[in-house]
Amino acid sequence: MALVRKTLRVVDVKTEAAEKMFAKHALAVSATAVCIRTSSSRLQGAIDRFHTIGMEVYGWRWPSALQSAALAEANKIAQNLIPTGLDGYIFDPEADRPGNNDWNNPKKDLGPLAKQFCDTVRKTAGKNFVFGTTSGCTYLSAGGKPHIPFKEFFAASDVLIAQTYWRWTHFDPNKKKDVVGGINGGTPAKSIKRGVDAWKLKAGSKMIVPMAGEVDIVTPQEIADYDAKLGVTEGHFYRDNGKIPVPVLAAIKGL
Repeated sequence: MALVRKTLRVVDVKTEAAEKMFAKHALAVSATAVCIRTSSSRLQGAIDRFHTIGMEVYGWRWPSALQSAALAEANKIAQNLIPTGLDGYIFDPEADRPGNNDWNNPKKDLGPLAKQFCDTVRKTAGKNFVFGTTSGCTYLSAGGKPHIPFKEFFAASDVLIAQTYWRWTHFDPNKKKDVVGGINGGTPAKSIKRGVDAWKLKAGSKMIVPMAGEVDIVTPQEIADYDAKLGVTEGHFYRDNGKIPVPVLAAIKGL
């Protein structure tokens, strides 16, 4: 099934050179949108620059779960980024760091704060603004992160983006360095099934988009397998760290 929409996601864009490389990769995969973390100092200016090359621009973040900081993020989107032309926002309710900043807080109901955050953004967004929620592959399962207020985030969302990574880079304390390993079953088919099965529990009628990642360490054949198993017309690809191999970029373009 051909993908009608493709979004390439980046963690941060700190320099002009990095933004140009990101734009080059987005063009190489025929992206219809890019997704840049709102902590990037270049995001506001990048909105118009990516619009010029025919791409929508989304912001994303896992903001603090503390009220003042969360609402500061919401107000930044509403007052600064939406007026500049931001096309959407993807909330990543996990944890920026352990403690009060963790949205999976068993000691505090963060549902009202989640709703306030979403309402703050929604009241200034136009009818075509896209609101999304993303989170871990099986976080919505019984053994996942049960205290994240997904109900409130999902209610405000147009699309739900499950992080169905089948390979990841993580720090190995024994080897004392980053290593690459399988996750969520280790294949596109297994990771997508796990993610979609978990997210269906609370998705209702919302569309679930399985996110491919980490695309700098996957193979072209795995990208092809991702497409074959996807079953929807939209793909989300994480993350452009400047190291995505050319054959993988070509494989994403071919979806």
